[in-house]
Amino acid sequence: MSKILLTYCINCLTPNTRPHGRFNEQGICSACEFSTISNATNYEHRLAELSSLIRKVQKGRTPIRWDCIVGVSGGKDSTRQALWVREKLGMNPLLVCVAYPPRHVAQRGVDNLSNLCSQGFDLMIIGPAPRLSRDLVREAFLRFGNWLKATEMSLFAGVPRIAVEKKIPLIFWGENPALQVGDMATLGASIWDGNNLIKSNTLAGGDLAWFKEVSGGEQFLNMYKFPSSNELAKAKVQTIFLGPAWKDWSNDVNSRFSLTYGFKYRGGDPKDTGDASGTSMVDEDWVIVNYLLKYYKLGFSRATERANELIREGLLSREEGIRFVELYDDGCSDRYIDEFCSYIGLTTNDFWATVRKFANPLLFDISGDTRPVKKFNVGIDSPLT
Repeated sequence: MSKILLTYCINCLTPNTRPHGRFNEQGICSACEFSTISNATNYEHRLAELSSLIRKVQKGRTPIRWDCIVGVSGGKDSTRQALWVREKLGMNPLLVCVAYPPRHVAQRGVDNLSNLCSQGFDLMIIGPAPRLSRDLVREAFLRFGNWLKATEMSLFAGVPRIAVEKKIPLIFWGENPALQVGDMATLGASIWDGNNLIKSNTLAGGDLAWFKEVSGGEQFLNMYKFPSSNELAKAKVQTIFLGPAWKDWSNDVNSRFSLTYGFKYRGGDPKDTGDASGTSMVDEDWVIVNYLLKYYKLGFSRATERANELIREGLLSREEGIRFVELYDDGCSDRYIDEFCSYIGLTTNDFWATVRKFANPLLFDISGDTRPVKKFNVGIDSPLT
C-alpha cells in the first residue's frame, strides 16, 4: 500500500502540510471542527464571558489613561478591532503599530493609520531601524525562505513591550489562529488565551540567534525582543483574543465594515495578488511574495485560506473551492518580485534559486529556472510514489 504524501480535510481544502495542523479521526481539520462548534455558539454568553475576564484583569488596578492595547497595522481587521473594542466593549484603547520602514510600507497603509487617528483613537507608531530591518528581511528570505520571520518578530514583540512600559494590563488581538485557521502551536489555556502567539509557525519560538549574527550585537535588537514570561507576569499583562466572542468575524464582513469607515484597499487582479477580495494585508505589498514562497513550500497559500473560510460559511462548495484555489493560490505578479529583489539587493536569478532551495520537490517540479510547476491536484489526496 502506498503512503500518502498529501491529504486534505474532507470538508475544506486544508492539507496535512499545514504547520501545527491537526485532523481528527474522521479526517476533519481543527478549524472546521471549531467552525461547527462556532455555528452553535451562544455569542451573547461568550461576550459576557469576555467582559468578565476583562473585569478580573482590571480589578484592583488604578485607572489609567488607556485600559488596553490593540495592535494595529494599516489593515481592515485592525480597523474593525479598534472600533469594536471601543464601541462594543466600551474601552479606551491605545493603538500600537509596529510600522514597516519607509521603503517597505505602502502609502495606503499609512493612509489607513491616519484614518484611525481621524476616528478619534490615540495611536503610537514604533518601528525598527530601516537598514537593519532590510538586512534581516534579506537574511530571513535566504535562510528560511520566509522574510516575515524578521518583521513578525518586531510586530509581536513591540506590542507587549509597550504594554509593560506603559503598565497597560490588556492586549487584544483578533482571531485565535489555533481555532480559526488551525495553528495549534498557539493554543493557550483557554479559547481567550493569546499568550502563546510567540509559538506560531512564523515566529517559531522567538530565537534571536540569527538576528544577532546579522545585526552585529544584541544591543541593536530591542525592537525584536519579546518580553520574558517573568516580565509579563510581573507587569500582570495578559493577551486576549477577541475572535471567540465575535459572531460575524470574517474577511467579507471586516472588509465591508472597514470600507464604510474610510479604509483604503489594494484591489487589482487576484491572479497578480492571490487576494480575491483585494482587502487583505494591504499595508505593504511584499506579503504577496511571501505567500508565493509559502505555496511552494507547503502546497497551499492565501486562496486556500480564503476558500476554506467560504466553504465553512456555506458560501462555496468544496468543488467550487478547488477551482478557486487552482486559479489564485500562486498569484504573484513579477512586478512584486522585482520590487522585493530591488529592496533586498538580489537578482531575480538569485531569488528563484532560493525559491527552488525551499520548494517541496515532492509537490513541485523545480527543474526549471523560474517558477516551480505544480505536480499535485488540489483537494485530492496524493500518494508518495
